[in-house]
Amino acid sequence: MSNNVIAVALAAALAISLAPGTTVAETAAPNQPTPQQQKMKDCGAKWQEEKTKTGVKGGTAYRKFMSECLEGGSRR
Repeated sequence: MSNNVIAVALAAALAISLAPGTTVAETAAPNQPTPQQQKMKDCGAKWQEEKTKTGVKGGTAYRKFMSECLEGGSRR
């Protein structure tokens, strides 16, 4: 009996959360990167340019560069 009550409550909550005329696709977030994801993408592109210009390579250099790039964008 309690399983049926829970199932009905969950179904009702789902029905209420989707307003009439609203599709599931409209309630989902658009496929836009978050600000942090955008910063990572921008710093990744800058790293590629830096590698090409200076010939630097290695994980340590990459981590140092990314740390400085990401911090530079957030500090004012």
